[in-house]
Amino acid sequence: MDKGGYCVDYVKSRIPSFPMPTRDDMPTLKNVDIAEVTEGDVAIFAIKSYWHVAYVESVHRNAQGEPLTIDVSEMNFGNEPSFVEFRSRWKLASRDEWQRALCCGITDNYDEITMRKNVDVTTVRQVWSPDDAAREGTAQARFKALMGRVKEVINSFRELADI
Repeated sequence: MDKGGYCVDYVKSRIPSFPMPTRDDMPTLKNVDIAEVTEGDVAIFAIKSYWHVAYVESVHRNAQGEPLTIDVSEMNFGNEPSFVEFRSRWKLASRDEWQRALCCGITDNYDEITMRKNVDVTTVRQVWSPDDAAREGTAQARFKALMGRVKEVINSFRELADI
C-alpha cells in the first residue's frame, strides 16, 4: 500500500518529530513510563504480529492521579479486510497482494482517522513522548493539582471540626 494511510503516517502528521520506526525499532521507542502518559503522547500497542501507534487526545485518571483510560485518535485501526473488501477497495485481484497487505497490518480503516474513547491503559505496551522537557511542566501541574486536593481534604476536616 502507498504511504499515507498507516497509523505511523497519521501520528507523524500530528507530531512531525515522531521517528519513522521499523518493526525492529518499536521495542526501543519508549521514553516515558505508561503511568506518566499525558495528552499529546503516542500510545504504542502490540497487535498480532505488528505494532500500532495512536495519538493520545486525553487521559482519564483516578483520584490518586494514576491513568486508567485514554482517548486516542488514530489511523488504520480496525479489522482485517476480507479478500472481497480488499479487491473492491484497491482494485487488486491477487490473493498474494491481499495476504501481503494483511501481514503489513492493513485494516478496513486504512487511511481513515478514527477515535477510540476510554481505552484501558493496561492495553498500552509503551509510550513515546515528543518532548521530555514539557513533561517537567506536566509533573509540576500534577503536583499542584494533588496539593490542591490535599488542601480541600484538610479544609473539609476543619469544617467538620467547627460543627
